[in-house]
Amino acid sequence: MAALDMGLVGEWHRSTEQLCAAGYAMHLRFEPNGLYFGRSEPPGTFTWWDGGTWEVKAPGQLALSTANDAVVSYDYVLDARTLTFIDASGCRFAYRRDD
Repeated sequence: MAALDMGLVGEWHRSTEQLCAAGYAMHLRFEPNGLYFGRSEPPGTFTWWDGGTWEVKAPGQLALSTANDAVVSYDYVLDARTLTFIDASGCRFAYRRDD
């Protein structure tokens, strides 16, 4: 069974606008059953994180299934209401928890 960090469960919106993060979802929703849903902005534009599965592979490492069905691992830091990702290229971008 997949390990889940229940602190990730809920709604998130991207709070940083780095050019390197443009292909990632603007809005994320992590479900407690290991599924996630991503939305782009404007709606209908491409996002690598369109929806699929999520699991914690190791402390600070989150694996997400991506738009091409590959499962990709990302480093992450969860600090209260901020979720920061670092991808394999070193791109660092953050999300804020929605109320």
